[in-house]
Amino acid sequence: MLRPILIDNVTGRGKQRPYKEKPMANAKQIDPKLLAGLKFHDAEQKEVMEDGRKKMVSVQTARELTPDDVLDWVDKGDAISFVTADGQKYLVEKKAAEKK
Repeated sequence: MLRPILIDNVTGRGKQRPYKEKPMANAKQIDPKLLAGLKFHDAEQKEVMEDGRKKMVSVQTARELTPDDVLDWVDKGDAISFVTADGQKYLVEKKAAEKK
């Protein structure tokens, strides 16, 4: 997906505008059984003291995947392909999800 470029008036160089992905309008149609067991990976910034100085540390987190995290999905007949907001792509077989 293309992002709009802003031109800085001082340097004349382009900067990318921050882009926030929006969940799909039809993401609620996804059966929660298909998302069972899939994780959404993210990171949080925490401030720690190291050698008498404050330092920002990135801490990895994971939680259950929700339909709002799905950016795009394609029904491929016997399987469904999901692309999530954390950049992961999952291919889930429908038969395996029905057994859960």
